[in-house]
Amino acid sequence: MDEPWGVITQEGDRVTLHQMQGNTLERHDFATLDAVSAGSAIAPDRLLRLSSAAQSRAPTRIVPDGMTDVLGAVRQERPYGLLSAEVRILIAGALAGREDWDGVFCLPGSEQTIWAHVSAREIVSFQGAATPRLAVAFGGGNDLDSDALSDTLARPERLAVQLNSACLTGARAAVTGHLIGAELAAMRPFWLGQQVIIIGGALPYAEALAVQGVVAEKRDQTQAWREGLAALGRAAELA
Repeated sequence: MDEPWGVITQEGDRVTLHQMQGNTLERHDFATLDAVSAGSAIAPDRLLRLSSAAQSRAPTRIVPDGMTDVLGAVRQERPYGLLSAEVRILIAGALAGREDWDGVFCLPGSEQTIWAHVSAREIVSFQGAATPRLAVAFGGGNDLDSDALSDTLARPERLAVQLNSACLTGARAAVTGHLIGAELAAMRPFWLGQQVIIIGGALPYAEALAVQGVVAEKRDQTQAWREGLAALGRAAELA
Protein backbone atom coordinates (compact mmCIF):
# COMPACT_ATOMS: atom_id res chain seq x y z
CA MET A 1 0.00 0.00 0.00
CA ASP A 2 1.18 3.57 -0.76
CA GLU A 3 2.81 5.40 2.12
CA PRO A 4 0.46 8.07 3.53
CA TRP A 5 1.09 11.77 3.12
CA GLY A 6 -0.91 14.81 4.07
CA VAL A 7 -1.77 18.46 3.62
CA ILE A 8 -2.34 20.73 6.61
CA THR A 9 -4.81 23.63 6.47
CA GLN A 10 -5.58 26.13 9.21
CA GLU A 11 -8.67 28.31 9.65
CA GLY A 12 -8.74 30.31 12.85
CA ASP A 13 -8.07 27.90 15.72
CA ARG A 14 -8.93 24.83 13.66
CA VAL A 15 -6.08 22.81 12.19
CA THR A 16 -7.05 20.09 9.72
CA LEU A 17 -4.94 17.29 8.29
CA HIS A 18 -6.08 16.04 4.91
CA GLN A 19 -4.52 12.59 4.85
CA MET A 20 -4.03 10.89 1.50
CA GLN A 21 -3.19 7.24 1.00
CA GLY A 22 -3.71 5.84 -2.46
CA ASN A 23 -7.20 6.99 -3.50
CA THR A 24 -8.38 7.44 0.09
CA LEU A 25 -8.80 10.90 1.61
CA GLU A 26 -9.43 11.33 5.35
CA ARG A 27 -9.84 14.49 7.45
CA HIS A 28 -8.51 14.80 10.99
CA ASP A 29 -8.86 17.89 13.17
CA PHE A 30 -6.22 18.95 15.69
CA ALA A 31 -5.94 21.68 18.30
CA THR A 32 -2.51 22.94 17.19
CA LEU A 33 0.02 22.50 14.39
CA ASP A 34 2.38 20.70 16.77
CA ALA A 35 -0.37 18.19 17.56
CA VAL A 36 -0.50 17.09 13.91
CA SER A 37 2.96 15.53 13.97
CA ALA A 38 2.37 13.96 17.36
CA GLY A 39 -1.10 12.66 16.56
CA SER A 40 -0.68 11.26 13.07
CA ALA A 41 1.30 8.39 11.59
CA ILE A 42 2.61 10.50 8.72
CA ALA A 43 6.33 11.24 8.62
CA PRO A 44 7.10 14.99 8.96
CA ASP A 45 8.81 15.07 5.56
CA ARG A 46 5.56 13.85 3.97
CA LEU A 47 3.48 16.74 5.29
CA LEU A 48 2.65 19.78 3.18
CA ARG A 49 0.99 22.95 4.42
CA LEU A 50 -1.30 25.53 2.82
CA SER A 51 -0.49 29.06 3.95
CA SER A 52 -2.57 32.24 3.80
CA ALA A 53 0.58 34.31 3.23
CA ALA A 54 1.34 35.51 -0.30
CA GLN A 55 3.98 33.28 -1.85
CA SER A 56 4.07 34.51 -5.45
CA ARG A 57 2.63 37.09 -7.81
CA ALA A 58 0.46 36.56 -10.87
CA PRO A 59 1.21 35.26 -13.40
CA THR A 60 2.40 32.10 -11.71
CA ARG A 61 2.05 28.34 -11.92
CA ILE A 62 -1.14 26.95 -10.44
CA VAL A 63 0.91 24.35 -8.58
CA PRO A 64 4.66 24.82 -8.95
CA ASP A 65 6.82 21.93 -10.04
CA GLY A 66 9.20 20.69 -7.37
CA MET A 67 6.91 21.70 -4.51
CA THR A 68 8.65 22.02 -1.17
CA ASP A 69 6.59 22.03 2.01
CA VAL A 70 4.33 25.12 1.71
CA LEU A 71 1.89 26.34 -0.91
CA GLY A 72 0.88 29.97 -0.34
CA ALA A 73 -1.50 32.51 -1.79
CA VAL A 74 -1.01 34.42 -5.05
CA ARG A 75 -0.86 38.21 -4.86
CA GLN A 76 -1.91 40.66 -7.54
CA GLU A 77 -1.23 44.39 -7.36
CA ARG A 78 -3.67 45.87 -9.88
CA PRO A 79 -6.40 45.34 -9.00
CA TYR A 80 -5.11 44.27 -5.60
CA GLY A 81 -6.17 40.79 -4.57
CA LEU A 82 -5.17 37.54 -2.96
CA LEU A 83 -5.97 34.16 -4.45
CA SER A 84 -5.71 31.62 -1.64
CA ALA A 85 -3.79 28.37 -1.70
CA GLU A 86 -7.13 26.56 -1.31
CA VAL A 87 -8.38 28.16 -4.54
CA ARG A 88 -5.17 27.07 -6.28
CA ILE A 89 -5.91 23.50 -5.18
CA LEU A 90 -9.49 23.67 -6.49
CA ILE A 91 -8.33 24.98 -9.87
CA ALA A 92 -5.65 22.30 -10.13
CA GLY A 93 -8.27 19.65 -9.34
CA ALA A 94 -10.77 20.96 -11.87
CA LEU A 95 -8.04 20.79 -14.52
CA ALA A 96 -7.20 17.14 -13.82
CA GLY A 97 -6.75 15.39 -17.14
CA ARG A 98 -6.69 18.60 -19.20
CA GLU A 99 -3.87 20.66 -17.77
CA ASP A 100 -3.44 22.73 -20.96
CA TRP A 101 -7.01 24.08 -20.86
CA ASP A 102 -7.32 27.84 -21.44
CA GLY A 103 -10.20 29.79 -19.96
CA VAL A 104 -11.69 31.32 -16.83
CA PHE A 105 -12.65 29.86 -13.48
CA CYS A 106 -15.46 31.28 -11.39
CA LEU A 107 -15.18 30.26 -7.74
CA PRO A 108 -18.03 31.54 -5.54
CA GLY A 109 -17.15 31.43 -1.84
CA SER A 110 -18.79 32.60 1.35
CA GLU A 111 -16.89 35.91 1.39
CA GLN A 112 -16.08 36.61 -2.24
CA THR A 113 -16.28 35.25 -5.75
CA ILE A 114 -12.96 34.81 -7.55
CA TRP A 115 -12.64 35.00 -11.33
CA ALA A 116 -9.30 33.62 -12.51
CA HIS A 117 -7.91 33.46 -16.04
CA VAL A 118 -5.84 30.30 -16.51
CA SER A 119 -3.61 29.49 -19.45
CA ALA A 120 -0.71 27.05 -19.98
CA ARG A 121 -0.99 25.82 -16.38
CA GLU A 122 -0.59 29.35 -15.04
CA ILE A 123 -2.85 31.74 -13.17
CA VAL A 124 -2.56 34.69 -15.54
CA SER A 125 -4.76 37.18 -13.69
CA PHE A 126 -7.68 37.20 -11.29
CA GLN A 127 -10.17 39.47 -9.60
CA GLY A 128 -12.47 39.11 -6.61
CA ALA A 129 -15.98 40.44 -6.02
CA ALA A 130 -17.78 40.85 -2.67
CA THR A 131 -21.11 39.64 -4.12
CA PRO A 132 -21.63 36.74 -1.64
CA ARG A 133 -21.23 39.10 1.33
CA LEU A 134 -23.52 41.66 -0.25
CA ALA A 135 -26.14 39.00 -1.01
CA VAL A 136 -26.24 38.07 2.68
CA ALA A 137 -26.34 41.70 3.79
CA PHE A 138 -29.18 42.65 1.43
CA GLY A 139 -31.20 39.45 1.79
CA GLY A 140 -30.55 37.87 -1.59
CA GLY A 141 -31.43 34.25 -2.28
CA ASN A 142 -30.30 31.40 -4.49
CA ASP A 143 -32.90 32.12 -7.18
CA LEU A 144 -32.29 34.57 -10.00
CA ASP A 145 -34.51 37.30 -11.43
CA SER A 146 -33.21 37.45 -15.00
CA ASP A 147 -34.85 40.84 -15.67
CA ALA A 148 -33.04 42.34 -12.69
CA LEU A 149 -29.81 40.74 -13.90
CA SER A 150 -30.13 42.18 -17.40
CA ASP A 151 -31.18 45.61 -16.12
CA THR A 152 -28.16 46.08 -13.85
CA LEU A 153 -25.76 44.42 -16.30
CA ALA A 154 -26.79 47.07 -18.82
CA ARG A 155 -26.82 49.95 -16.28
CA PRO A 156 -24.63 49.05 -13.30
CA GLU A 157 -24.58 52.68 -12.14
CA ARG A 158 -28.20 52.16 -10.94
CA LEU A 159 -27.27 49.30 -8.59
CA ALA A 160 -27.86 51.22 -5.33
CA VAL A 161 -31.29 52.40 -6.49
CA GLN A 162 -32.34 48.97 -7.73
CA LEU A 163 -31.15 47.26 -4.54
CA ASN A 164 -33.14 49.70 -2.42
CA SER A 165 -36.31 48.96 -4.40
CA ALA A 166 -35.78 45.18 -4.28
CA CYS A 167 -35.15 45.25 -0.53
CA LEU A 168 -38.28 47.31 0.16
CA THR A 169 -40.44 44.84 -1.76
CA GLY A 170 -38.72 41.74 -0.33
CA ALA A 171 -37.76 40.56 -3.83
CA ARG A 172 -34.88 38.24 -2.91
CA ALA A 173 -34.38 36.93 -6.47
CA ALA A 174 -34.19 40.51 -7.72
CA VAL A 175 -31.54 41.38 -5.10
CA THR A 176 -29.46 38.45 -6.37
CA GLY A 177 -30.08 39.41 -9.98
CA HIS A 178 -29.00 43.01 -9.48
CA LEU A 179 -25.85 42.02 -7.55
CA ILE A 180 -24.71 39.40 -10.04
CA GLY A 181 -25.60 41.75 -12.90
CA ALA A 182 -23.26 44.38 -11.48
CA GLU A 183 -20.57 41.76 -10.99
CA LEU A 184 -20.86 40.45 -14.54
CA ALA A 185 -20.62 44.03 -15.83
CA ALA A 186 -17.36 44.49 -13.92
CA MET A 187 -16.02 41.07 -14.88
CA ARG A 188 -16.97 41.21 -18.56
CA PRO A 189 -13.35 40.81 -19.76
CA PHE A 190 -13.14 37.55 -17.81
CA TRP A 191 -16.21 35.77 -19.21
CA LEU A 192 -17.02 37.35 -22.59
CA GLY A 193 -15.87 34.98 -25.34
CA GLN A 194 -14.19 32.66 -22.82
CA GLN A 195 -14.64 29.09 -21.73
CA VAL A 196 -15.88 29.23 -18.12
CA ILE A 197 -15.78 26.62 -15.38
CA ILE A 198 -17.69 27.24 -12.13
CA ILE A 199 -16.52 25.35 -9.04
CA GLY A 200 -19.13 24.95 -6.30
CA GLY A 201 -21.05 27.87 -4.86
CA ALA A 202 -24.70 28.49 -4.00
CA LEU A 203 -25.37 31.66 -6.00
CA PRO A 204 -26.75 31.06 -9.53
CA TYR A 205 -23.76 32.10 -11.63
CA ALA A 206 -24.33 29.42 -14.28
CA GLU A 207 -27.90 30.62 -14.81
CA ALA A 208 -26.74 34.24 -14.95
CA LEU A 209 -24.09 33.48 -17.57
CA ALA A 210 -26.59 31.44 -19.57
CA VAL A 211 -28.76 34.58 -19.89
CA GLN A 212 -25.74 36.12 -21.65
CA GLY A 213 -25.32 33.11 -23.93
CA VAL A 214 -22.36 31.64 -22.03
CA VAL A 215 -22.65 27.92 -21.28
CA ALA A 216 -20.49 27.43 -18.21
CA GLU A 217 -19.29 24.03 -17.08
CA LYS A 218 -19.97 23.20 -13.42
CA ARG A 219 -17.56 21.17 -11.32
CA ASP A 220 -18.20 19.62 -7.92
CA GLN A 221 -16.11 21.32 -5.24
CA THR A 222 -15.48 18.17 -3.21
CA GLN A 223 -14.19 16.28 -6.23
CA ALA A 224 -12.06 19.21 -7.36
CA TRP A 225 -10.54 19.43 -3.88
CA ARG A 226 -9.63 15.72 -3.85
CA GLU A 227 -8.08 15.84 -7.30
CA GLY A 228 -6.28 19.09 -6.48
CA LEU A 229 -4.68 17.56 -3.41
CA ALA A 230 -3.55 14.64 -5.55
CA ALA A 231 -1.99 17.09 -8.04
CA LEU A 232 -0.19 18.82 -5.17
CA GLY A 233 1.13 15.49 -3.95
CA ARG A 234 2.45 14.62 -7.40
CA ALA A 235 4.18 17.99 -7.69
CA ALA A 236 5.89 17.33 -4.34
CA GLU A 237 6.73 13.76 -5.41
CA LEU A 238 4.71 12.30 -2.56
CA ALA A 239 2.06 10.57 -4.68
